[in-house]
Amino acid sequence: MDAQQQPSLILEVNQRSIEVSAAWVQGRGQMRLGTDASNDLVHGGESASRFHAAIEHQHNDFYLVDESTNGTYVQTEDEHVHFVHRDRLRLWGTGWIALGEPLSQAETIHFRQQ
Repeated sequence: MDAQQQPSLILEVNQRSIEVSAAWVQGRGQMRLGTDASNDLVHGGESASRFHAAIEHQHNDFYLVDESTNGTYVQTEDEHVHFVHRDRLRLWGTGWIALGEPLSQAETIHFRQQ
């Protein structure tokens, strides 16, 4: 697969859209999510950690890597809800991410792979 065909991940939160390209993630190593101002995506409520999770790209797939105390909830395209705690999950299709709280209680991040 050449660079022009590499996948990207679109994150939508608070009426804002962020495109995360495979090349961008590979160049930086990962995209960081959490409440600390130094993260690439600053987001989360009371249950989110300062450095809550990261998005990595390996073998043409994007992965959410949880590094938090309270875990991350991810709903994938098949509507299955995964609880990820100190582990990783492949992000595919479209879905939702909630940092530290169940999806129904949290301000969520919508993702879709292109």
